[in-house]
Amino acid sequence: MFGGMVTARLVTPCLVGSLLFGLLLPTAAHAECKAAYTSAELVNDLTSSQLALRNLDEATFTDAGKRLETGVGCVSNAVPPMVFASAYRYIGAYRYLEHDIDGSRRWFRTSLELDASYQWDANELELDNPIRQVFEEERDAATTAPTKVEGRILSQPAGSTYSLDGRPITVAAATPNRPHVLQQVATADKSVRGTWVIDGPAFPEQVLQDASMGAPTPEEQAKLDKEAKAAKAKAAKEKPKVKVANVEYGDTGAVKVERVRPPEKTPLIIVGAVAVAGAGALYAASFMTHDQFENSKTTDELLSNQTLTNALVLSSGGVLLAGLGVGYWGVILDGGASVGISGHF
Repeated sequence: MFGGMVTARLVTPCLVGSLLFGLLLPTAAHAECKAAYTSAELVNDLTSSQLALRNLDEATFTDAGKRLETGVGCVSNAVPPMVFASAYRYIGAYRYLEHDIDGSRRWFRTSLELDASYQWDANELELDNPIRQVFEEERDAATTAPTKVEGRILSQPAGSTYSLDGRPITVAAATPNRPHVLQQVATADKSVRGTWVIDGPAFPEQVLQDASMGAPTPEEQAKLDKEAKAAKAKAAKEKPKVKVANVEYGDTGAVKVERVRPPEKTPLIIVGAVAVAGAGALYAASFMTHDQFENSKTTDELLSNQTLTNALVLSSGGVLLAGLGVGYWGVILDGGASVGISGHF
């Protein structure tokens, strides 16, 4: 039962729209990945984890946590640090429920490294919940200084950069005794060319080179720049052509520019807006049932109104998350995801 005592209570929705907006901008991957773990699936599992904690639904939380732990290494998009922090936090709680206390602590350290100010909401974990205590015990350990890979530096693949847990890096260094997600991201279109789950500074061999090789000579740098330029041009050439505007020309140049929206864009924005409005309606309805809860005259009425109020609040939160996610995809719609290499070190 999440390591603590179950108590009856009314819940309130958590506004995690900022999390969705951070995630959907377009972890690391296990070698056994059979399919990409999409951003939509990641959003769904983060939402399921949060609502399951609030509803004291251990079975649902365990299922979502397992999917997060497996999927975080198979996401083919570049994920922002705050989203990684949330995913690692829920994975840590899941590992605790699996009686893997050391694993729980390790994921909590990385989460706190990314979001040192985070405090669990009382509606997610009760104040006496042991998971909360383990999380707090790792707060100081999370500030450990990064460890460099001795004698090695990051390779410089043409047209791409590296990020660790969503943060750009130029040095082969990472904090020890915790997992990290390393991603190689293309500079041209921000697609992910490779993802790895690593333990501390255990960088995969293919992203390292001997430090003795030093910086490239001017001729080598010119070649690298040429290759990067060619890769960027190739990516632009191979990217599906999307017509974004109709332009009519007169004798003096362009006289009319009319933007052409992607066909899916408007329906997604509309569906998202409708879902957000529906979430508001559900939340408004919960105020009425809450009043009925406060004015209940019998135990049956009290329990019935409590259940209905909780259901309305949780439903409104879920609909809001879904609406924001769909709507945001509509706003940023301009391309698709890609799948790169992956590994677990």
